[in-house]
Amino acid sequence: MYPAVPPPKNLVGRSVDFKLKPGWRYNEEKRVFVDDKGVEFAPPRVPKKARVAYKVPSLRRSAQKGLSNAERDLQRYMQVILSSTRSTTETLKAVQSWPWVEEAHLTPNISLPLERSPTRKAKLK
Repeated sequence: MYPAVPPPKNLVGRSVDFKLKPGWRYNEEKRVFVDDKGVEFAPPRVPKKARVAYKVPSLRRSAQKGLSNAERDLQRYMQVILSSTRSTTETLKAVQSWPWVEEAHLTPNISLPLERSPTRKAKLK
């Protein structure tokens, strides 16, 4: 196994992944979270250029009645996409404190395997 190469220092940012509690959804037009009774809550303490997005955009507007259990579960996964790495841990703590969030974590660091030059094999006669 090859050691990982760290991401570049000028990487734009990381995101905070989170899962909504059952019965919650996000209204992208209004930028608010909505509970199962229709009450709206604006997300507090999000960095200025951050945006909240569904991880599976094709399921965001689907009615739950027509979805399988797995699809309904996927509908609850979201992320806060950050524009820089400066406020990552603060944003994670803020997202974890939201009452509609079941769980939250930072996305893994990206890396690529270190390139090694191929070794020459002896020619067989």
